[in-house]
Amino acid sequence: MSNITRKHIEELISKISGLERYLEEISAPEQFLQILDKAKQEILTEKYGLVFEDHTEENIRKNNVNLVEERSLRIENGGQMNQLIEGENLAILKLLEESYNGKIDVICIDPPYNTGMDWLNYNDHDCADEADLYIHSKWLSFMEKRLKIAYNLLTDTGVLYINIDENEIGNLLLLCCHMFGENNIDTLIWPKTDSRFDQNRVEKSFHNIKMAHEYVLVCFKEKSQTNFNKIKLPTLVNNQWIDSFAEMESILKGLGTTSSAKDELGEIFGNRYIFQTPKPMRLVKELVRAASKSNSIILDFFAGSGSTGHAVMDLNKEDKGNRVFILINNNENNICREITYERLKWVIEKEKYSENLKYLTITYGD
Repeated sequence: MSNITRKHIEELISKISGLERYLEEISAPEQFLQILDKAKQEILTEKYGLVFEDHTEENIRKNNVNLVEERSLRIENGGQMNQLIEGENLAILKLLEESYNGKIDVICIDPPYNTGMDWLNYNDHDCADEADLYIHSKWLSFMEKRLKIAYNLLTDTGVLYINIDENEIGNLLLLCCHMFGENNIDTLIWPKTDSRFDQNRVEKSFHNIKMAHEYVLVCFKEKSQTNFNKIKLPTLVNNQWIDSFAEMESILKGLGTTSSAKDELGEIFGNRYIFQTPKPMRLVKELVRAASKSNSIILDFFAGSGSTGHAVMDLNKEDKGNRVFILINNNENNICREITYERLKWVIEKEKYSENLKYLTITYGD
C-alpha cells in the first residue's frame, strides 16, 4: 500500500526547494528565503496527533500573585493541614509549581465536560467564535494549559485521574496521549447508574441510546514504574453486599452513581440539587486508595462540591493515613465558600475526622 501523504509531502518540499533556488538566482531578499525555509520545517514536523488552536486567557495575571489565608475559616481538629484555595485555577497552579513540582502523588479532576452548560463559563460547544477553525479549540486549549502544569506537579510514579463523558473523550484521550505518552494512558468506565442506588432516579430524556456511563482517564507519569494498591469493591456474599479488596478493573462497578452523589449532598445541605454534577465520594476514595501512599499529597483543581477532600479524609480515618489534600475552586456562584468549604466543615464535625483545613484566596499585586 502506497503512502500517499508522504508522497504529497515530498512533492511540496521539492516545489519549495525549486522556489528557493530561483530566489537565490535572482538575488531575492533574504526574508523571502527565510519564509520558505520556515514553511519547509513546518511541513516536515507535521505528525499524527490532535490539532487545535491555542487561546489566551486574558484574566490570568502572571506577576505578584499570592495566597492569603482567611483565618476566620480555619478548621483545627488534629492531624495534617489541608488546603482549600479559592480562585482561578490556572493562576493558582502556576503558583503551586514553585513549591510542589514533582511532589504530588495523585491528581483527581472533574473538569467541565463542554456540553453547552453556560454556567460553567468554559463552554465553546455551542458558541465557538466565527474565527475558530475547530469548535473544540477553546476547551482543548483550556485543558492543555492546566494539564501541562499537572504533569510537572506529579511525582515520577504519580497518577492523574480525569472524569469525562462522551462529548470530549476522544479529544481528551488524544491530548493526554500526546502529553503523557500512549503507553501511559488507560481508560476506565464508570457506570453512572445502578439500581441499588438509583431506585428513585429521575431519568434525563434521550434519543435512541441512554448514556449510562462516563469515563475516567488514568494518566501515569510512568506506568511501568507505578504499582496500584488493591481497592475495596462490593461483593455479593450470601445475598449481602460486603467490601473486599480486589485489583482495579476497567469497569468501576459499585462505587456510587450520579444519584448517590446527590444523596450525599442532600444529607449535608438538605438539597440534592445544590450542585449539579457531583461525583460520589466512594468512587474518588478508591481511585485515591489505588494510587496513593499513606503520606501522599492529593490535588484537585476542579474541586466542585469537595468530593476529593471528603474522600481523602475518609480514607485517612480508615487506614490511619496522613494524606493531605489541596483543593482549588473558583467562587462562581459562591460554590467554594457555600458548598465546598461547608461540606468539608460538616463532614469533619460529623465523622470526627482528625483533620485541619485552611482556606486561602488568591490576590494580585499591581
